[in-house]
Amino acid sequence: MKKHNIKAPVILALLTLILFAGLEYTQLKWEDKDPAKSTRAQYSENLENNLGGAYTESTAAGTMTEEERAEMEAAAQARIDASKSEIATRAVNTRAAADALAEEKEEAEAAAQAAAEEDAMQEGDRDAEDSEDSEDFEDAEETDTEDAEDPAGEDKPTEDETAVATDEDAANEEAAKAAAEEEARAQEEAEKAAAEAAKAQEEAEKAAAEAAKAQEEAEKAAAQAEKQASVSEYATEVTNIVNQYRTEAGLAPLNLSPSLCEAAEVRATELLSSFSHTRPNGQECFSALDGLGIPYGYAGENIAAGQKSPSEVMNSWINSPGHKKNIMNPNFTNIGIACYYDASAPYSYYWVQVFTD
Repeated sequence: MKKHNIKAPVILALLTLILFAGLEYTQLKWEDKDPAKSTRAQYSENLENNLGGAYTESTAAGTMTEEERAEMEAAAQARIDASKSEIATRAVNTRAAADALAEEKEEAEAAAQAAAEEDAMQEGDRDAEDSEDSEDFEDAEETDTEDAEDPAGEDKPTEDETAVATDEDAANEEAAKAAAEEEARAQEEAEKAAAEAAKAQEEAEKAAAEAAKAQEEAEKAAAQAEKQASVSEYATEVTNIVNQYRTEAGLAPLNLSPSLCEAAEVRATELLSSFSHTRPNGQECFSALDGLGIPYGYAGENIAAGQKSPSEVMNSWINSPGHKKNIMNPNFTNIGIACYYDASAPYSYYWVQVFTD
């Protein structure tokens, strides 16, 4: 009979309890503006439902006015408009280059056609000259025959006449040589023009392909910008849901801060390469606040990925103990929210909440 070891289940149960206790472990550290004083930070990591955990740390903040909110929205719209304008300009320039190459191709083809017609005309002229030479040769044969039949009929050609005939032969030979050279030159130019036309055709096709690619990129960027503009409006919706939970719990509502939203946008884009509270450069997440010159005495961050709407992401956060602590923390008075959308990314939607006191 196989013996059962009762120690193993007991040890396993103890390890399980330690593991769950570790997930709720809170490391606290207090910090004050006076460097001589200690600091307090709270960190809780939870990856369930694509959540990145809740991370809080100390350091002062500010509140958002309506004017600041309007400036934030105007700045976001300006970035979107600038992106669309730049993409449209690049597409127009690429199309103009394609049209110019097509025009060069037509000119090269016209030159090749003209060279071919000139070559045909020269060939016709040479055929006519050959025909005249043949008739002159027949007349000469008849004269020679008559001379043979009646040697005493005409005088023999003099030396001057012979010399003239020799000069004519040399001139004809020279003309034939010049015609051959001209024909060879015309043929060479025609081949060169054909090669240039082929090259122009290839460049035109390449430019057309680049124009099509630029158009595709422009349409894709426009769709991305439009989608990003849509998700940028999620900040207000998420803030309203957060404040609903806080009001029900008797807590003061949070102010939506443009500067914190900017920091959240920075962090949201970083989540594509590093879904963590540690930034891609190895620094902690709150260094994004320091980089933008945002003062804070107490700060926190919630991250998530994959949720497609404010209600969906808030449902994930509020049902996660670590994230809920940040949302319901009475020390916080300000919030910044960002959602970055990338259809080609693994989760497409990347969410960030940043809190300060």
